[in-house]
Amino acid sequence: MKNGKEVKRMKEQALEYLSGDTLLNIDMIECIRRGLCDILYAGSGGVLIKARGSDAYMLSCDSAGAALQITAGHDIDLLVLHQVEQKAEVCEALGLCAGDECFQGAYTRKEPLHESGADIRCLDESFAKRIIEAYDMYEPEHIRTLLERRLMYGVFDNGELAGFVGWHDEGSQGMLHVFPEYRRRGFAEALERRLINIDLSRGYTPFGQLFIWNDASRRLQEKLGMDFADGHICWLWKEKE
Repeated sequence: MKNGKEVKRMKEQALEYLSGDTLLNIDMIECIRRGLCDILYAGSGGVLIKARGSDAYMLSCDSAGAALQITAGHDIDLLVLHQVEQKAEVCEALGLCAGDECFQGAYTRKEPLHESGADIRCLDESFAKRIIEAYDMYEPEHIRTLLERRLMYGVFDNGELAGFVGWHDEGSQGMLHVFPEYRRRGFAEALERRLINIDLSRGYTPFGQLFIWNDASRRLQEKLGMDFADGHICWLWKEKE
């Protein structure tokens, strides 16, 4: 087990490396700053962390060769790769499949956003069924866990749930969904404004990812003042047998 000095040194090394491209690595930076991960490797050639309570490893490094050295000895089923040019070699070596590439965005200002006064509330487990029926990108148990941890918020119209959003294990904002009958009424923007302001109030940098083909979401993020990295990230995973 690492002692306090070693942990501090690794944190400093990790943040020094990742600050070389702050926007591209903002998810790893915030995960470390918020104490949501374990730092498995930090050196001049890259950083590897694992989000607590999750199977997700996160890697940023100089080359595919460095990626393979840094990940050696780890049984990785889910990996967020921050240099997509490495994904072919990393996937082959680790037996992983690659998903679509994502933009990485962050709200880097300190000023909170104006909110419209929409009826937004923290959601509890009583909303699990409604959310699970509408959103199938995660296992139902994962959604229930997020609700138990009070990591999801909903917007209401006349007392009815109109949409929701939340935080992932590593602190990114996501899972934004507005039910079809409530769309084009500004609810998605209202939800994102609320989460950005909550993160700011806690001293965090709000951040999130979106698929590179999702033009509508990109326009919304830019409207909210999000800045985007020049490079992309990619989620890699091991297919279940």
